[in-house]
Amino acid sequence: MNGTLRNVEGDATEPQTIHEKEIVVIPHVCNNENIWGGGFVIALSKKWPEPEQVYRELCERRRPFPFMGEVCYAKIDNHLVVANMIGQCGTVSADNPIPIKYEALIKCMTEVVNKIERIKSQTSNPVVIHAPKFGSLRAGGDWDFILELIREIWLENGISVVIYNYVE
Repeated sequence: MNGTLRNVEGDATEPQTIHEKEIVVIPHVCNNENIWGGGFVIALSKKWPEPEQVYRELCERRRPFPFMGEVCYAKIDNHLVVANMIGQCGTVSADNPIPIKYEALIKCMTEVVNKIERIKSQTSNPVVIHAPKFGSLRAGGDWDFILELIREIWLENGISVVIYNYVE
């Protein structure tokens, strides 16, 4: 059974859940250079310290750089997990206009499927991905292509996804 895709306006750090006991996984793309400070991570850090903490710990353990395709998870509470997906090599610059690396992103997204399967094995509550439009703005990726990856990797594995169009 395929998952469903829902697009909403809002902030992914304020999940718009349908089920009262829904477990939320918030994946987003991080770079591999221990640089945390632009885009969606600002909203994450304002809300919870854990996502940045686990990212920094990963960067320290994997000096000089974490492995592309690696995911580190920050459990916020029993109903919320943030997935820091290392799918961006460096940050955008004149020399690096498109830092997203699709092979690494695919590996990350597949690991998120595995994590959700582990969560599902321990609960009867629905597990749903709530995500910003990751990998497309600051990482320079093609959102239409990333949306196809979401369909193939998450929806076709029965995982429902809510994509947030951030409106200030």
